[in-house]
Amino acid sequence: RIQLDKVEKTHREVFEALRDADIGVNLHYIPVYHQPYYENLGFVKGYCPVAEQYYSEVISLPMYPTLTEAQQDQVIQVLKEFLY
Repeated sequence: RIQLDKVEKTHREVFEALRDADIGVNLHYIPVYHQPYYENLGFVKGYCPVAEQYYSEVISLPMYPTLTEAQQDQVIQVLKEFLY
C-alpha cells in the first residue's frame, strides 16, 4: 500500500515505474460495485469509501515460491530509488 500523502508520486507513476523496470506488478481489489453489472443496479462511487481508498493506493508486488532473493532485492531497490 502506497502512502500517497508521504510520497510525491501518484499511484499510476509508481505502477509504471515498476513495470518499466520489468517488475510484474498488478492492480487488484477493485471494488466490485465499480463493475458495470453493479453500476447498472444503482451502485455508485462513494458507496464504500474505505474500499475505494484502498484500491487507489494498493499495488500487488510479485509474490511466488520461486521468487529469488535477488529479485526481491530488485523490487526493493526500484521502489527506494523511485519513491525517495
